[in-house]
Amino acid sequence: MDLIALTTRAHRATGATIAGIGADDWDRSTPCAEWTVRDIVKHLIEGHDSRTAQATGHPMKSRPSADDELAGSYEASSAEFLAAFDGEALEKTFDFGSFGPLPGKNALAVLFVDTLTHDWDLNTALGREHRWDDELATAALKVAGRYPDVTPVRGPGGAFDHAVEAPPDAGPGARLIALLGRSARPIPRR
Repeated sequence: MDLIALTTRAHRATGATIAGIGADDWDRSTPCAEWTVRDIVKHLIEGHDSRTAQATGHPMKSRPSADDELAGSYEASSAEFLAAFDGEALEKTFDFGSFGPLPGKNALAVLFVDTLTHDWDLNTALGREHRWDDELATAALKVAGRYPDVTPVRGPGGAFDHAVEAPPDAGPGARLIALLGRSARPIPRR
């Protein structure tokens, strides 16, 4: 599994979704409990910048965060993150919050799943049909299948909720979101 190539594709797909967010969309509710569209985009940017700082040893950047600047901040943070995750970064250990210290390859795998899943979250919040790239979803499902079902990884306050049942005919993308505690039900508007 070429995690750098998969992560690059996930970043591009998510960047395209973010670029299409309208001025009236930032406060929409998302499948991530208590997070708006704005919160997810800022979370992705901060995640990129935090891991880039850890990979390079440089201070974490502060980026423009006004709604009309978030798409540009996402693109810049994504590009710098992808550039920072070379072979050397994959050999480092990263402080990864609720997951604890992780080797670079594992940290990149978690970030790949996070980016891909949040693309689905954003499209769902925006009322758009999300078209899964089955190769990406299958790889992410393989990674997420290793996440333990323990606090603080899952449950209230955790990175993910407990798994829910996926429909019997679900493809890899639907199985991924179910594994991470999300369902395809409509999102109530705030």
